[in-house]
Amino acid sequence: MQYHMDKTLRFWVEHEAESTKRKFPNLSQSQLIASILCEFESAGHANRFVRKDGKIGWRATDKMREDLFEQEQAALDNDDDD
Repeated sequence: MQYHMDKTLRFWVEHEAESTKRKFPNLSQSQLIASILCEFESAGHANRFVRKDGKIGWRATDKMREDLFEQEQAALDNDDDD
């Protein structure tokens, strides 16, 4: 199954898939992605929408982008402290 995602969300789904694959090796790729998208949606980091072609798409929410920005700033602050 093809999952249509924006670039930010696709990056983090692929990143999460690496660790999730190790925990659940019997999941198909489609099941793996679907479970990650559900987790992100539950956390408020992703939402579904209907694209112009009528297909379902996924995108990162502002909450996800804000959380990522805060994590990046914290990492930069830690680098400055070293």
